[in-house]
Amino acid sequence: MSVMKLAFPDRLAANDSTNIAARCARQLSALRARSDETQRELAQRLGMTESMISRLERGDHVPSVKTLCRIADAFGRRLEIVFHEHEHTHADGTRHSHPHSHLDPDHRHQHGKDQ
Repeated sequence: MSVMKLAFPDRLAANDSTNIAARCARQLSALRARSDETQRELAQRLGMTESMISRLERGDHVPSVKTLCRIADAFGRRLEIVFHEHEHTHADGTRHSHPHSHLDPDHRHQHGKDQ
């Protein structure tokens, strides 16, 4: 089963509903495009209105956890919410993690496409 992740890279972004709505919009648009469904078809499958699907895909609405679960289930995915921390290994082999901001110029590691 695939995972539908919502990663919150830093405290500012985690509390920014505009950012959350935009991230959800990108995920939903990508999932719908891969399924080759119209907004109307997806709305019918989810028991939602076409207008709501449109609002979600534009990032005009922050979906509830219940709605996110419905979307994940419809695409055979498991919803996972991640509170991301930066983890790295030092030259001496010691590893540690700590909260960080992706805006931090010292933060230089890459993430997977869906994070």
